[in-house]
Amino acid sequence: MQRSPHSGRSVCDHSGAEIAETIPGFTPGKRDIDGINFSGKLMRNADFMGVTVLNGRFQDARLERSHFEGATMRDANLLGANLYEAILTGANFDRADLRSTNLTLAAVNGKKTSFEGAKVDAHTCWPKGVDKKKLATVIITNDGPDNFRGGEEAPHCTLWKGGERTR
Repeated sequence: MQRSPHSGRSVCDHSGAEIAETIPGFTPGKRDIDGINFSGKLMRNADFMGVTVLNGRFQDARLERSHFEGATMRDANLLGANLYEAILTGANFDRADLRSTNLTLAAVNGKKTSFEGAKVDAHTCWPKGVDKKKLATVIITNDGPDNFRGGEEAPHCTLWKGGERTR
């Protein structure tokens, strides 16, 4: 186990995580995971509780039922990620790229959960009952076919059905 020169925390071995296709139940604990590319990985039930991943790369990652309570995911690339039934309460997704991301049935209404400046589009699928105040500061990159304009739920989700991508 190595220590990060910046944080003093234990560092995950990047090589294994970056070449694996499937990382079920991934739990970094107190290890530094900055710089690991999780794009395209199948990571159901991963445990990112309380971690800080600045500029994280999770494009098209399958993160169903994963836990992000209290995590800092600021500036993360979650373009096309599947966060179906994920728990995001208390997490910071400020300036994250959430375009085409599936948040159906995700828990997002925690007091400290933040999406300030997050990029979303008409294909971002929000859970029913999402607190509209949480969406008031997102950046809409296009209005698209759903006419989603931010601060509201998309009327329907055209890219995702439940936990599966439709196209």
